[in-house]
Amino acid sequence: MEPIEIGIVISCAMVVLVVLGMRVAFAAAMAGITGLIWIFWAKKGYDPSQFTWALTIAAKTAGQVPHSKVASQALSLIPTFIMIGYLAYHAGLTRALFEAAKRWVGWMPGGLGVATVFATAGFAAVSGASVATSAVFARIAIPEMLKIGYDKKFAAGVVAAGGTLASLIP
Repeated sequence: MEPIEIGIVISCAMVVLVVLGMRVAFAAAMAGITGLIWIFWAKKGYDPSQFTWALTIAAKTAGQVPHSKVASQALSLIPTFIMIGYLAYHAGLTRALFEAAKRWVGWMPGGLGVATVFATAGFAAVSGASVATSAVFARIAIPEMLKIGYDKKFAAGVVAAGGTLASLIP
């Protein structure tokens, strides 16, 4: 059997496992390991004496590949960005940014929403993390917007959209 055919069979088996109720992460892990063993064993012609070799190589590959994919400088910065966001939040920088933006554009119709976007842009420039920006301003801006009478869905949408600015602002 060719590796592409093995991949199709393993993918179908993973879908069946998920449909039967297995959690996706476990189904994917099981399918991945089984697929690796099957492909390496197929390379040796399905010789029963080579099954342990295929099992060993698959285990080594399954241990090395995930590490090599995530051991990059770009991914090592994510915890740093989250820490910067955490420190900025606890230092009061986020509230100060929000208050400054509210005073600057709060007089306009929908000004609090605009102020939220400006404040999230400022925080995004500091932290660089979209999720951290959204989480911080969900705690600060949404209660303020709800006090004034903004719709809950609109307030959440403004914060979520503003949080994505962290991906755009270097």
